[in-house]
Amino acid sequence: MRLLVLITLFTFSFASHAEYLLVEGRFTTHKKWMKFSDNERLNLKNLLQKLATSKTGRELIYQANQKAKADGLTLYDVIGAGHGSLTDTTLIRKFTTGSPEHVEYERRSKVFINKDLTQYDALLDLAHELTHFVYRKDFNPYELNFSLSQFIKNTIEGVGGEVQAFMMECKVHFELFPKVSSGRYSCQQILDAETGKLSFQKAVDRFYQVGNYYESFQNSLKQNGIKHHFPKVSSDKVSFVSSAYGIPYPVAAYEEYLTVINKVCENDRRRIGYFKNTEGRSPASLQKLESAYSSRCSHLSAF
Repeated sequence: MRLLVLITLFTFSFASHAEYLLVEGRFTTHKKWMKFSDNERLNLKNLLQKLATSKTGRELIYQANQKAKADGLTLYDVIGAGHGSLTDTTLIRKFTTGSPEHVEYERRSKVFINKDLTQYDALLDLAHELTHFVYRKDFNPYELNFSLSQFIKNTIEGVGGEVQAFMMECKVHFELFPKVSSGRYSCQQILDAETGKLSFQKAVDRFYQVGNYYESFQNSLKQNGIKHHFPKVSSDKVSFVSSAYGIPYPVAAYEEYLTVINKVCENDRRRIGYFKNTEGRSPASLQKLESAYSSRCSHLSAF
């Protein structure tokens, strides 16, 4: 996952599942998904058509389509090829220079599937990223309750987070390729020995394995007073690495929080500046803005 925070100043169908079942050609696990045809739309159709043959995949496609339709978009508008597999969510904060106290927010999400993957890997990445797109809860980094510990936990364990997304791709794997080893996905390693079902807790444990990052990450958590929130962090060999950052997911979430909150504070400074330069604004309103800025941004030196 990745969240971008932008600031903008005002100056003043997916028709049915059948559409994804019309691709002629054969799904070939070991061939690159972007080599299926010369048309990116058909390449994506090929993945969606195969995904729709699994129960889990059909539900993901349906839910993703509903979310896209709510924004007046189709799945082809929100899914595309990229240099890595990730779901980008951009939060845009809008206000006028004349009324910086009146703020509107707009979110946009885009799913990217690594263009260099095989059809098999791209299929599972698609299931993974659609889980983020469909289920991940919206959050607002401009709110004062946007905390580091909450962000890391939600990234890993929360609804639509990395654990749920990984389990979704494993479900798709077992439904479509039950006799094939899950390879780099290590789905068998999170199976409960007694029930034979996927274990959420086993997956959580593996996502908190940070390997050589253990000491530095623990120090960072301690400095921010949140070490006790993360008892599962271990020095065991890293199982999962963030495709967006190339480091273990908990460490990546920490780095992403720092990036986001710095951008938020930069935008807040600008907003306060516009407020001060606008005649007729009440001191009480300015004080409220500055108080919120201080609460949110005064701790940045601790990172």
